[in-house]
Amino acid sequence: MTTTEKSAWGEASFPHLNNPDTEFNSEGIYQVKLLVDFKEAQKDIEIINNVIVEELKIQNQKHPNKTDKFVRAPLPYKQLEDGRVQFHFKTKFKPKLVDHNLDDLDKNIWGGSIIRVNYKPVGYYVAGTGLGCTLRLVAVQVKKLVEGNTAIQGFEKVEAVADEEIA
Repeated sequence: MTTTEKSAWGEASFPHLNNPDTEFNSEGIYQVKLLVDFKEAQKDIEIINNVIVEELKIQNQKHPNKTDKFVRAPLPYKQLEDGRVQFHFKTKFKPKLVDHNLDDLDKNIWGGSIIRVNYKPVGYYVAGTGLGCTLRLVAVQVKKLVEGNTAIQGFEKVEAVADEEIA
């Protein structure tokens, strides 16, 4: 049984927490990339690495005669040039969103918000992808909410013109 873990606090990057991202999946995926200080990220990195080690043991038991090594899938995190670590959490289901007081949050969460994530690290093996760990997004707590608007920045309202005037 997979346990639910709580991530370190970090900065939300490209969050799709209120509405699913349908760019590459028509059913939609709720997801967020979380930018965490390197030192604070070590606990989550250790959890992920332990899940991968356990999945490797499971696959070795299932395939004892496999002579070549299991290919490793891409990790669900990467170290950035600025020293932070970027974790990628995702799910098919809408995550629970709460504020710092644990009250339900019904506002749009934008990039730059300070959040932490409850997630389930799940090991997997897929022949075409390899052996790895995915971080299933369960819930998000927002410490500092950054909101925006959907207006395109840098423009102002102008008067519309008829087709014949555009020449």
